[in-house]
Amino acid sequence: MNKSTASAPTIDDSLQSRLDFIGLDTETRSRLASVQTHAANHLEPALERFYARIATVPAVARFFDGKPQMDRAQAKQAEHWRAILTGQLDDDYLEASTRVGLRHAKIGLEPRWYIGGYGVIVETMIKGMVHDMMREALTPKKGRFGRPARLDPEAVLADADEMAMALAAMLKSMLLDIDLGVSAYFDKLTADARAADDAARARIESAVSTIGSVLQDVAEGDLTSRVTEDLAPEFSRIKNDTNAVVEQLAGIVSSLRHTSRSVKTATSEILSGANDLSDRTTRQAATIQQTSTAVEQLTGTVAQNASRAASASDRARQLAQEATEGGSVMSRATEAMAAIETSSSKISSIIKLIDDIAFQTNLLALNASVEAARAGEAGKGFAVVAVEVRRLAQSAAEASADVKALVEASAREVKGGTSLVDEAAEKLADILAGAEESASLIDEIARASREQSAALAEIAVATRTMDEMTQHNAALVEQTNAAIEQTEAQATELDRIIEVFRVDDTAATGVTPSAPRLVVAGNTALKQDWNAF
Repeated sequence: MNKSTASAPTIDDSLQSRLDFIGLDTETRSRLASVQTHAANHLEPALERFYARIATVPAVARFFDGKPQMDRAQAKQAEHWRAILTGQLDDDYLEASTRVGLRHAKIGLEPRWYIGGYGVIVETMIKGMVHDMMREALTPKKGRFGRPARLDPEAVLADADEMAMALAAMLKSMLLDIDLGVSAYFDKLTADARAADDAARARIESAVSTIGSVLQDVAEGDLTSRVTEDLAPEFSRIKNDTNAVVEQLAGIVSSLRHTSRSVKTATSEILSGANDLSDRTTRQAATIQQTSTAVEQLTGTVAQNASRAASASDRARQLAQEATEGGSVMSRATEAMAAIETSSSKISSIIKLIDDIAFQTNLLALNASVEAARAGEAGKGFAVVAVEVRRLAQSAAEASADVKALVEASAREVKGGTSLVDEAAEKLADILAGAEESASLIDEIARASREQSAALAEIAVATRTMDEMTQHNAALVEQTNAAIEQTEAQATELDRIIEVFRVDDTAATGVTPSAPRLVVAGNTALKQDWNAF
């Protein structure tokens, strides 16, 4: 094999470090140049095979508009490979390989297709190159007198070693080319990502600064601040959500302010009413207590009256019994007076008989006196007897007249007594009827008094229960007053807290108390402002 020494090119430090590490020094690159002819013979078939393979893979074929563009890409790649096979791995080569990697990154061709394509190309080239080089090594050379020289095993092995070194140099150059292309690919992606990160960071910082300023105002109580700056499109939702949160918070604070004032006013009115209720409840409790005492006293009085009415009823029954007995006595007296009147009538008859006897006796005595006077002396004794008889007759007549007068007077008295007894009997009958009626009424009064006493006892129990309930209600009212005073103090404290916020008085107070959550990954400043808010 012919060896040639390559001129010293200008090499970038990054490329030189790669060459040093992989072992592509000047001698190795010279070996690469020594097999340039063999490699060039198999480059076109390898590229033909590679692009034929690409045409069957849709994931790669989509990067080409058609066969003409694929042919142009094949021609440029052949030119690039020829530059590699010359061993001129300088800055121009670095630029060309980097440009390929950047092109792949730009169009989105993944490194796996790039590396896989190198595998297809190397397979064809190495197979052809080894075949050609082994054929050269094994072809007998003509010796003296034109006879074929015998093969020298040592020479064949030396050629094989040289071929292996040349193939290794070619593989190293291919790996270097892959390294440069892939590195450029990822450098481009990294640079694009860094640029995108920088732009995103700038947008995020702008959004964080703008939104953070608004949230800082909100944290300080200014609910009139809004995000008015134009932000990147990806932050439009955060902007709208932040403004919506502040709007809702302003509405909530306005509602709370209105509500707290209403609560304070209502609490004051309730407290005033509760104090009035407490006073009235206290007075009512005292009144009920006095009523309870009065009812208990009235219950005792009614009970005593019921007892007295019962005693009066017993006494009335006793009087009715006595009146009944008196009526019986008066009936017997009336009967006795009637008997006396009957006896008086009989006595009058007897007296009349005595008067008749006295008259006849007097008449007989007068006749006897006349006869005695006729008889003279013989009749003087009869005259005396007649005088005495006449005197006795006169005395009997006088006594009869006196008795008659007494009997008549007695009859008149008996008749008057009978009338009085009859009148007394009627009075006693009236008294008995009145006593019985009075006893019935007193019984009714006693029963009503007992019922009233029982009812008053129940009223007393109910009054005591009402008194206890009123006392309990008074205690509850006191507790309610304390709770209302505490609520009023809390409403005042709520007013003081809400007064920290400054809101637009024209903002609507009807809001829905829900706000979107703000989540910005990796931006602690915005999170801190949000947490402070």
